[in-house]
Amino acid sequence: MTKISEEIINDIRKKTDIVEVISRYLPLTKKGKNYFGVCPFHDDHSPSMSVSPEKQIFTCFSCGASGNVFTFVSNYEHISFVEAVRLLGNKLGYNLEHSTKIENPHQKDLEIYKLATKFYQNNINTVLGKNAIKYLEDRKIDRETIKKFEIGLAIQKVSLTDYLKSKNISLDKMIELGIANNTGNDIFVNRIIFPLYDLSGNIVAFSGRIYNTKDSSKYLNTKETPLFKKRQLLYNYHRAHEHLRKNDYIIIMEGFMDVIRASTIGIDNCVATMGTSFTKEHANLVKKMTDNIILCFDGDAAGEEATISAIKVLEEIHVEPKIIRLEDYKDPDEYIINKGKDAFINKITNAISVIDFKMQLLRHDKNLKDINDISLFLEETLKELTKTKDEIVVELTLRKMAQEFNINYDTLYQKYKQYDQTSKVNRQDNQVVVKKNDTSKYQYEKAELSLIYYMLKDSDVINIVEKKVGYFPTPTVRYLSNEIIAYYHKYGQINEADFISYISDKEELKPVISNILSLDSRPEFNKEKTNLMEIDDYIASINKYVKNKKIEELEQSLGNESDIKKQLEIINEISKIKGVKVW
Repeated sequence: MTKISEEIINDIRKKTDIVEVISRYLPLTKKGKNYFGVCPFHDDHSPSMSVSPEKQIFTCFSCGASGNVFTFVSNYEHISFVEAVRLLGNKLGYNLEHSTKIENPHQKDLEIYKLATKFYQNNINTVLGKNAIKYLEDRKIDRETIKKFEIGLAIQKVSLTDYLKSKNISLDKMIELGIANNTGNDIFVNRIIFPLYDLSGNIVAFSGRIYNTKDSSKYLNTKETPLFKKRQLLYNYHRAHEHLRKNDYIIIMEGFMDVIRASTIGIDNCVATMGTSFTKEHANLVKKMTDNIILCFDGDAAGEEATISAIKVLEEIHVEPKIIRLEDYKDPDEYIINKGKDAFINKITNAISVIDFKMQLLRHDKNLKDINDISLFLEETLKELTKTKDEIVVELTLRKMAQEFNINYDTLYQKYKQYDQTSKVNRQDNQVVVKKNDTSKYQYEKAELSLIYYMLKDSDVINIVEKKVGYFPTPTVRYLSNEIIAYYHKYGQINEADFISYISDKEELKPVISNILSLDSRPEFNKEKTNLMEIDDYIASINKYVKNKKIEELEQSLGNESDIKKQLEIINEISKIKGVKVW
């Protein structure tokens, strides 16, 4: 990773007009002192994104996307923050190629994996690799693909362990990285080796497949290490990321062989979960690239279950995927080999919606010639349909059902509206309960965000918070507050747009900064115009909450304490917090 100095980043930002840059990507209309446009980061049908030329930031009041000009370009182009700085810097004539390099703490480990990869590649290209090459070519994997995915070969006659020892790499290190065992032998023997990559394209593990022997394990993977955690990685992410400009969708598969097969027919925007369940970490990774997600899991019952599970994970982050089902074929690898490129592209083009997929599932155990089963099927489908936000999908689904079962459309629509209303009432009831049961928490959270908002507007509020706020109860808000204070002490001022660059590498702060920027409709902080009592009220609310939480904890400790002396100490501490004098 390359570091660009804060001074250069800030200089580029100051010389770059956010309105002019965003206007290259989408139309903006001026309303008052700000510009508005349709937000490109969610399915926006009316202009909900505001761009402030004065503050040089953008904010979507619908989905919460926000940031400075670098953030916008990074999100729109699906590139890193640093790459966005380079892109905009280059347009201004900056040469950023010789910026300071940051040493990766795992760099030496990555170099060992790279050495191992070259070793395996060399093996497959010798006479000893002839059978492995034939096996791969029989499976329609040509030499160009072998080279592209850095496929290699582990053979018994040539030891990787011995080779790495000759490079002064210790056995302990090889064991730690999962390429040698405790007896000093190679983990992978007589297997075709597929390198596994991290999100940046670094090789961090291997998967070895048998090809001319029998073994209870068809595939053998490197054990999990600090560099290789399957729940947090997606195979081929780095290549798929690059192909997003050409195809604004990502296909999620189960196995890396499926991804490699898709690549042989020119489809490179695929990623794989590598044999583990699709996780929330995976979902967030993919959402960073695009909301247009297609699930293409194996065609068996397990693949169906995996699809259901992945849909639930994606729905939790408000993404509605499309689905490809392969029915009569084991996996995408087998489907493409047997049916060919055109058939698979047709599957992509005609990927079905979530509701269509769920309707297929609901049909499984029903006799749709039986009136009772038809009634049950329609009821279950309408309830599922209330979860769909897309009104066009709702309309088309209702018309399709009306036609299939010869039912009046209005009858179905009215029934759908009943279920939809019930669903909305249930959601509202749940929200009311939360607020009723924890009003004080709601107030202090509001106070926290409001204080941070005004800290970003004026350094006077930063000074007030430093003096009067003990600490912010929410960890991420506390972290953000500390960063604001550190920034202020470093530069002697606060600038929202530059501060966003300052925290660009702190992923955990991005959701909370988005929440705060969405408060942008509030009046500017001004000592002459703004009542400072508002700031004091926020501080009082936070300090009161902290105080009450401490008392609750002490009272709980008191209830669990049997020693009378310690009980008196706790009572004395509670009294001090309450401001009650103990005689």
